Amino acid sequence: MRRFLLVLTGLCLMTWGMVFYLGVEQHEQARAPLPTLMILPSLTLSDTPTRTSSATDTPTAMATITPTYTPTATATFTPTLTPTLSRRVLNIHAVMPGVYVPPTATDFPFGTILLSTPPQPIEPLPDATHQPPPYDGWVSFESDNPAVQYSTPWESRLNIDASQGQYHRGENPHSDVSMTFEGEGLRIRYVAARNMGFFQVVVDGVVIDTLDAYAPELVFPATKVYTLERGQHTLTLRSAQTRNPLSEGYVLSLDAVQVFRGSANMLIIPPPAQTDTPTPYPIPVAGIELVGAPPTVQPTTTPNPPSLITVSVVIAYDENGNRAVDPAEGVSGIPVRVVEVGTNRVIAQSFSDDSGFARLQVVTGAQARVVAPYFSKVWDIPNSRRGGNVRFTLLLTPGNQPGLIP
Repeated sequence: MRRFLLVLTGLCLMTWGMVFYLGVEQHEQARAPLPTLMILPSLTLSDTPTRTSSATDTPTAMATITPTYTPTATATFTPTLTPTLSRRVLNIHAVMPGVYVPPTATDFPFGTILLSTPPQPIEPLPDATHQPPPYDGWVSFESDNPAVQYSTPWESRLNIDASQGQYHRGENPHSDVSMTFEGEGLRIRYVAARNMGFFQVVVDGVVIDTLDAYAPELVFPATKVYTLERGQHTLTLRSAQTRNPLSEGYVLSLDAVQVFRGSANMLIIPPPAQTDTPTPYPIPVAGIELVGAPPTVQPTTTPNPPSLITVSVVIAYDENGNRAVDPAEGVSGIPVRVVEVGTNRVIAQSFSDDSGFARLQVVTGAQARVVAPYFSKVWDIPNSRRGGNVRFTLLLTPGNQPGLIP
């Protein structure tokens, strides 16, 4: 009996030892981490395991991958997640030479204003001398603006027909005037007279126009509107070293520089330039003989479409008899009217201010004239100036004292 109990005790101890051993082994296997794999750009793998220390001192295998050749198509491998044995993520960006992807049109942002050319300026324009930058729309840089630089001293002269009543002139044909501005539109007001010569308009070192400033009498014309790229530009006006055969000299005079700067949502895209492609051989003209035709349609009169007319009138008392409007010679409170010819209907009326200046704007398609009733003065608006600006000056002789005006 005693021997039986010893054998039973030994079997129990062996059983409990086996159970303890299996439990410890399973616990150690559960604590062992899974190995991770880092994939590098390559086409051929060369595994080199490296032992690293972890919190549990368990080795982790890391594979280093080395490329063995360069493929024809360049491939860039960018893993976005750390690959494991259960999940591998791989992004491939391939650049294939010879494959052309056509471009697609992108719509302009909502509210973008597209123009082929800058809008035409309507004078009088705001004076840049009295406004701080940046400027929006059309603005006028007068000839005495600090931004206008003369290479040699130019003479300043006063004239009622000039912009802001004055302009600058230079008699040295080797002298020029320059200015730096920012905008997409440009127009030059200059002086034309009997002693003026040809001059060049240079923008960013490129001659964009050459003009003849000769005229039989003193006038103040303006160039066309030049379209420029958005950004900063440098303007230079210089003599072309030549003149009209009727001209008496090479004088160059500047009245004002007018600049247009669009808003942030405005985009000026000029139309593509079209050129005629000559044919290699002349096209023969076929002989045509007119044997019969319908009666010729006689022309009929068509009324002029309504247009905007800006009228500027200056009324001054010529106290010193120099036949020019000087400061403090303006007559205020004088009515000026625009009437239609034939019906004598008043379509606009204004009064002269302290400087004797009155400005009227009308929209009409009929023949119109400007009337100063107190002095029985009438000016006809010429048809060639319809839709533009006209200016008139009335100088009162010293016998007409302002106090005697009714």
